[in-house]
Amino acid sequence: MGYISVGKEQLHYLKAGTGRRLLLAFHGYGNHAGIFQPMTPYLQSEFTILSFDLPHHGKSTWGNARLTKKDLVQAVEILKKEYNVEKISLLGYSLGGRVCMSVLEAMPASIAGVTLLATDGLAVNSYYYFFTRTYLGKKLFRHMLEKPEPYFKMLDWLKKRNMVAPGRHKFVMQSLNSAENRDFLLRVWPGLSDLVPAPVKLKAAINKYHIPVAIFMGAHDKIMPPELGEKFRSGLETVQLYVLDKGHRIFDEDNAEQIAMSLL
Repeated sequence: MGYISVGKEQLHYLKAGTGRRLLLAFHGYGNHAGIFQPMTPYLQSEFTILSFDLPHHGKSTWGNARLTKKDLVQAVEILKKEYNVEKISLLGYSLGGRVCMSVLEAMPASIAGVTLLATDGLAVNSYYYFFTRTYLGKKLFRHMLEKPEPYFKMLDWLKKRNMVAPGRHKFVMQSLNSAENRDFLLRVWPGLSDLVPAPVKLKAAINKYHIPVAIFMGAHDKIMPPELGEKFRSGLETVQLYVLDKGHRIFDEDNAEQIAMSLL
């Protein structure tokens, strides 16, 4: 294990493997750096793997600062120099996929390949943007977390009218059902709100630098449905989409080797 400084904050990571290639891995909301352990046996001879705890997760020490694309670029440049590599590979699950895409968008010439699992960030999430990037949305977001009860009926109403996807409705309801969960959401969402990749810019970078991207989506995923992957890969020759017989929890010991092979 180790830490890398990001401004005044510290991101914790787990290190595995002895390979010459460098792989940076980022987990999903509410997970931790150890989530990718099932893939390690298939990657450790080819890669040195650094799996990070995102801000407010695991053993990372993080205050009120936002993690920005500039922070990510600086961290990656430090790691490239430390491990003497020109390019890095990226692995991201759900929220961690959005982090990967932010790195790719900011420094495409430094990316050797990317594997995304049930990833966020394939399309602009208007609700997330509203609640984390606008003045009115931020005020409403805080009020909703401080006094959530009046919003439960509204969320049910939006779900019944197909204005909120069932998976997102379930995520929000679970995030509001306890003071601990609400506090966690209040720290994590704003803390990562700067990491919103622009799909058009992202796709242009993938095309320009011919970056191989593998996207694994779950056929039964109600949070990140496979249709998002289908739409994103349109016009991208180096992007491959794999739809697995899974939900949002898309990887386990049974398919870890298949997913790992996409990086090799």
